[in-house]
Amino acid sequence: MARKTKEDTQATREGILDAAETCFHEHGVARTTLEMIGARAGYTRGAVYWHFKNKGEVLAAMIERVHLPFMQELERTSSDQRDTPVHDLRAVMIHSFIELSEDERLRKTMEIMLRSDASADTRVLTELQQAGFRDALDRMERALRRAQDLGQLRDGADPKIAARMLHATVLGVLHGAMVEPDLMDLKRDGMLALDMTLAAYVKEGVFVPGSVPEPLPEALPW
Repeated sequence: MARKTKEDTQATREGILDAAETCFHEHGVARTTLEMIGARAGYTRGAVYWHFKNKGEVLAAMIERVHLPFMQELERTSSDQRDTPVHDLRAVMIHSFIELSEDERLRKTMEIMLRSDASADTRVLTELQQAGFRDALDRMERALRRAQDLGQLRDGADPKIAARMLHATVLGVLHGAMVEPDLMDLKRDGMLALDMTLAAYVKEGVFVPGSVPEPLPEALPW
């Protein structure tokens, strides 16, 4: 019975997060209330408060459930147990573009995070954006420093600068796909932009431009 109760509790929590995602996407973070989220999920306001203290906690949990797996994958690209950090970094980014283009929930969460919904009520969103920016940039830089140690970067290439440019490229593609999805294709343009940026810093032959790499193996060590 305890196991069933735990599963039911988790299902309720996920249902609230699903409803929050829809409400945030449709109405914006500032205009969404916990009452709206509860009504969309089919639960009372009390049920929502049982799981989350406030809207900021709901927002953070909603973003974390899709952001954390990506950050864990990005973290593995600097593993000292593999000698292909550029390939691994490229694979994570390309498959992220593919997942975003095919998974509506991921795409909605990305759009919520990229929107400018400035208000005192959305300070949590700004903080999450800033933390995610720094964390992703740090992981990209460590992967590129690993590539430099392995002699895979061009002479004179600075991993810190390369990471910033790569990160800016990714954000540009994501923003373009959100603003003009008919013009900016995540899979097509994401790969092209990613390869062009990497080519400026990485030696020839380290990766195959235009190819879709295999996802990182699940057994890849940390």
